[in-house]
Amino acid sequence: MFEDDYGAEMEAIEAERLDADMEQAEMVRRGNAVAAAERAGRCTHGSTVGYRKPAFYPEQEGLQPGQSRCTSGCKRVFSSAEDWYAAMDEAIYGGAPAMEAGQ
Repeated sequence: MFEDDYGAEMEAIEAERLDADMEQAEMVRRGNAVAAAERAGRCTHGSTVGYRKPAFYPEQEGLQPGQSRCTSGCKRVFSSAEDWYAAMDEAIYGGAPAMEAGQ
């Protein structure tokens, strides 16, 4: 057998390139979904602050251990990271209600 297999090498390079293209397409799709949710007026909960004692940011006041508060606009309190992720998915992909100030 040959030590260098140019065809196999090129096939591996193309497979990696295809994987990268597919990953990039997925990131574009997710970015478009976030932008569409924001245009529709939904808070996408893209940023939060978590509990800290003592509070460093005003948004941390009143939080309990394990909780976080949305700082993207709605100020919603999440009881866990899983709760936060579920709310993000609902807002971006599931048609959550429109964001209202101070919600």
